[in-house]
Amino acid sequence: MTEITTTVKLPARLAEQVKTHIQQGWSTDLNSLIVEALRRYMETHQGELIERFVKEDVEWGLKGDE
Repeated sequence: MTEITTTVKLPARLAEQVKTHIQQGWSTDLNSLIVEALRRYMETHQGELIERFVKEDVEWGLKGDE
């Protein structure tokens, strides 16, 4: 599995919530928490994303690049 490294900027309030979440043992570290959050987001929004991309493709197909 290929991995990427990225930088994430969190608003102060969210960063505090994340810190508390980790301190309470709900997640082992920031990386684990972000990976799990993104995984859950992708699972719950996959249908919406596919639908949006299909609609964009159909619009492009009907109107072209003009």
